[in-house]
Amino acid sequence: MSNTYCYDYDCGLTAEQLWWLIATETLMEEFGLDDILAATAIVSGANIVPTRAKPSGAVPRTSLASLLARRLSRKRNLPFRVPTLTGFFPPNIRMTSKAGAVFGRAIPVVGWAYTAYELTSVAIKTLKKYNAVVKPEDQAF
Repeated sequence: MSNTYCYDYDCGLTAEQLWWLIATETLMEEFGLDDILAATAIVSGANIVPTRAKPSGAVPRTSLASLLARRLSRKRNLPFRVPTLTGFFPPNIRMTSKAGAVFGRAIPVVGWAYTAYELTSVAIKTLKKYNAVVKPEDQAF
């Protein structure tokens, strides 16, 4: 017979149901303004704005983040070339010395990195809460 658990006034939960309840609760606790900003950074990096004709091999269109960063940087150049990521599936590595391009291409990367950090944090907290509640034979890892 399967073990059943009670958690926050919910009784008769199977181990799988308890896992998803704790995961949902932890995700709701962690979700905040910083996660909305990370999602905005990711979306702002999508290549959705049409541009002038580009050379062959260039990623078509540009992103809102890139447009804004290029306008704010006023065509400033770095003293060296920097590798940046362009595109999503698959991402390409492009070298540039233009400050606006570097910052515009970094915005979605920062959003993805923060989102990965948050999801990892939620997974670890969920695992700890779950293992603290269930019997040893139902524990994960």
